[in-house]
Amino acid sequence: MTVHPPSSQRRFLRYAAALVLASSGAIAPTGAAAETMTIGSMSFDLPDARSGWKAQRLKDGFILQKEFPKTEDNRRKGAAVIQVVGPFADPPGSFDKGFDTVVGLIKGMPAEDVTTKSNGTTINGHRIRHEYRCCGRLNELSAGQRVVGLASQGKQAFFALLDLQLRGDAQDSAEADFAALVRSLKLEESDRPFELVPKAGDGGLDGVYTHLETGLRPNAFGGVDFYSDSNVTVFDPSGLFTTEMPADGDLSAHCREKPRDCGIYALKGGGLFSLENEIEMRAVDDDFGTLAAETKPFKRSGKDLVIGEADYALVPPFPEGTPFEGRWRSFFASSGTTATSSGGVSSERIVTLGRDGSFRRTGSTGVMSSNEIGGSRVGFASGGERPAESGRYRVKNYTLELVGDDGTTERHSIFAPDKGSDSLLVIDGSNYLKQE
Repeated sequence: MTVHPPSSQRRFLRYAAALVLASSGAIAPTGAAAETMTIGSMSFDLPDARSGWKAQRLKDGFILQKEFPKTEDNRRKGAAVIQVVGPFADPPGSFDKGFDTVVGLIKGMPAEDVTTKSNGTTINGHRIRHEYRCCGRLNELSAGQRVVGLASQGKQAFFALLDLQLRGDAQDSAEADFAALVRSLKLEESDRPFELVPKAGDGGLDGVYTHLETGLRPNAFGGVDFYSDSNVTVFDPSGLFTTEMPADGDLSAHCREKPRDCGIYALKGGGLFSLENEIEMRAVDDDFGTLAAETKPFKRSGKDLVIGEADYALVPPFPEGTPFEGRWRSFFASSGTTATSSGGVSSERIVTLGRDGSFRRTGSTGVMSSNEIGGSRVGFASGGERPAESGRYRVKNYTLELVGDDGTTERHSIFAPDKGSDSLLVIDGSNYLKQE
């Protein structure tokens, strides 16, 4: 399959180079409604023109381009180019070949390491594949390339983002606009916009469940850390699930705002005289709306669950106004040593809750590093105390509301993984151990 002729490849690179070399002006803020672009039988939403993206149709494709000024975070002028290729009426078997062809449009990129990738289906049931390669050089400019391909039963389309000399907020902005464009794609006229909507037959569970995961993992300092995490999964009867506790208790709103925390599940197996024995969980795997499906053995154990080989204990909600009395501490430390360096970081957070409804928060952080340079060792150490905060607290279900003395209100998720005990509280995913 011929995806794109060499003439358009040269034009694509010429536009990219011109953007980086051009004088960069200020970028206007976003805010206007997105414009829908239609190419053949497919359509997608363009980024707001006021955000600095400039669109241009080509005889054999479509390009969006944006320049980024030099900033403190992005120390050089940079650019981003989005290329749209397709749609093609090709058999599904040619999809991977077409994907590799698009990667090869940028000379040298196929040889770069794939740093992130995903493969799955969209909410419309289309295949989607994504890869990011970094960091190549184009005419002495640092470059990264992200390619996303989608395929229905007889149609394919490809999207490529080339970032040149981008980092920090500039790169995040380009990536976010690219992901939103891909998520908006309607490859077929019957396609619906991205949203996690369970279908008939999904769901069947209701509640908050936790399971303990322990192990060892390498850290950034060359060492190994032990971890013990009380992971949580919230199941909604409709078929939605999330692996992060919604701070305000609204699972649907949480999944609309943070879809990568969420997914859709369905119980499988069973029949007239047997119970379900499998659970299929389709989690959102990336910012492009990829659903990665995983099927595991499933069984009920009283009020609890067994999924795969892990035990999931049902976590009851706190009655409204539940009082606490005590001091809880969350502590994290990580350190390691290599042949030429050593380092470490630590963080301590303490929350004191009173039966009278009062709270107090304190904390501290510390960091140290040492490096051998030219036979000499250079060290660095820093630390700080978090200003104390106090106010009133209120607990309802799985939400901890803190109202500070200055009137500010915060909402955090909270649960106790040990039934009938407050010796361990999990607040916003962090373990807080009660101090005696």
